[in-house]
Amino acid sequence: MKRPTIKDVAAHAGVSKATVSLVLRDSDQIPESTKARVRGSMAALGYVYNRRAAEMRGFSSRTLGLVVANIRNPYFAELTQAVEDRAHADRFTLLLGCSNDDVQRQRELLRTMAEQRVDGVVLLPANRTAPADLTATLDEVGMPHVLVARAVPGYQSNYVSADNRAAGRLLGEHLRERGARSVAFVGGVADSVPRQDRIAGLLAGLTPRVDGLAVDIPSERDADFEAPQIVDAVIGAVPGAPDAVVGYNDMYALGIMSALRSRGLEPGRDVMVAGFDNVPEAETRYPGLTTVDGFPARAGVAATELLLDALGGQEPSEPQVVSLEPVLRVRGSTVADQT
Repeated sequence: MKRPTIKDVAAHAGVSKATVSLVLRDSDQIPESTKARVRGSMAALGYVYNRRAAEMRGFSSRTLGLVVANIRNPYFAELTQAVEDRAHADRFTLLLGCSNDDVQRQRELLRTMAEQRVDGVVLLPANRTAPADLTATLDEVGMPHVLVARAVPGYQSNYVSADNRAAGRLLGEHLRERGARSVAFVGGVADSVPRQDRIAGLLAGLTPRVDGLAVDIPSERDADFEAPQIVDAVIGAVPGAPDAVVGYNDMYALGIMSALRSRGLEPGRDVMVAGFDNVPEAETRYPGLTTVDGFPARAGVAATELLLDALGGQEPSEPQVVSLEPVLRVRGSTVADQT
């Protein structure tokens, strides 16, 4: 029989996982009536008190953890800076880890952060993270946490992200208005939730002009930005090149622009190119890259504030989902006469 977890106790008592964690630490931030209800749920479920974990969580270290998938992508860099700034404003020190999109490495990082007694973690999950991976590393020790940018299907937690489906729709509508009839999508891990949502939104925005993607080329990791061979594959699948190529993120899109030029095709004039995230380079390249702004700094601040609320005992009983409304930034890569 499966051993009850903090998540089970929280559901039984009608409180958040962070509240259960605070009860385990006998925090004076939790009313006695709530403590009694939570302890009653523990008894009813047969929850086994993990004393070693509780001892690790028994005081505030004034440190927060942040684990991201990689640090090469400027989106992650901007998000990281925002988390650091918001944590610093409340006199917390930030410990940073990079999973390199490896679930085992992520697991090791989270366990190490628990051992180092960080008060809570903002996590941008590695691709293919399963609920069991987070239950084993976060729920078992009662670590308050917030997921950012990527959801983990089947796992309930506070979560902050741009609305990727809406972002895809904005871009699809723009390309449809620009006359695109053949569209390729490049990059992103095939089964990642953000990728699936961006493609679904893109196709919805392109309808009825485009029935489907002319070619869809996923990558093994989101860090695979520089891949000129991708352009060869796209052109090979669509003789003469498609009307538009959409990168999973701006780093793919910027790489595609360079690769097109190396083959004598001018972005914006011969092939429209667009991406997602609105990283700083998107505006400074020539032509400027059309992209959908996902506001990484806002996401970082919102995720940190949710975590700080949880540490202060202010987390609601149900997980909160913060969805940031995206904004389309139109530039010369899809509008040839605009720079």
